[in-house]
Amino acid sequence: MAPAADAAKCAAALGVETLKLTFMGTAGARFMVAKQVAASGGLFLEDGNVKLALDPGPGAIVQYAQRKVDLTTLDAIVLSHRHLDHTGDVNVMLEAMTDGGFQHRGQLFCPSDALDDDPVVLEYVRRFPREIVRLAPETTYSVDGLSFTTSGRHVHQSETYGFRFGEKLGWVTDSGYYDGIAEQHRAGVMIIHTVLRDCIPHLPHLCIADAERIVREAKPRIAFLTHYGMTVWRANPADVAAGMSQRTGIDVRAAADGLSIEL
Repeated sequence: MAPAADAAKCAAALGVETLKLTFMGTAGARFMVAKQVAASGGLFLEDGNVKLALDPGPGAIVQYAQRKVDLTTLDAIVLSHRHLDHTGDVNVMLEAMTDGGFQHRGQLFCPSDALDDDPVVLEYVRRFPREIVRLAPETTYSVDGLSFTTSGRHVHQSETYGFRFGEKLGWVTDSGYYDGIAEQHRAGVMIIHTVLRDCIPHLPHLCIADAERIVREAKPRIAFLTHYGMTVWRANPADVAAGMSQRTGIDVRAAADGLSIEL
């Protein structure tokens, strides 16, 4: 038996739930997504029987199907913000979660501007989920016992939040660097959206130096870089992560499409 599977069985026998995260895509920004240099399906989080789809970007429905995930077992969909690389498949995912709209179930968590002016969540699918929750900064939510807390509002072009799932997982979504970003997402395992190779002041995205600063300040057990822009991709994310590990003394890894980790 593989060590991960063995650990999962032991945890189940002890009544301890294992938090499992799968990268349904690691592409970030419009050119990586448009060319599908890497997939853009977001993240899939499982905690026992609780299942969350996070930021289902373009092609998410295909990524879930390829991994044989029954979307009618999803409990919630969470959007960090309204940009298309994070929400491209949200409507079809809402339909799938609710069995074509015939089952009034599941929840959608999203910022208000994903619903209001120029919405990305279509009107006709909004009656399908059991509940739609508008996210607020520094607020804790729960899905069938799985709790998560939003960060303060990120420095970005639209209403954007990062998330922390207890002490296990911190998810740093799209943002420019700001004081407090490391503390708000600090956890044993951290996911950091690293879009830019070099910092560009007028683009509110994290660059490699920003990601390294977050790692130094938060000191996670493991940090995964993901959501690569084209310049990071060309620099080779594995090399970027290895260099960051060497400089910080912290285990930094480059996420890859389909990678699953257990926390």
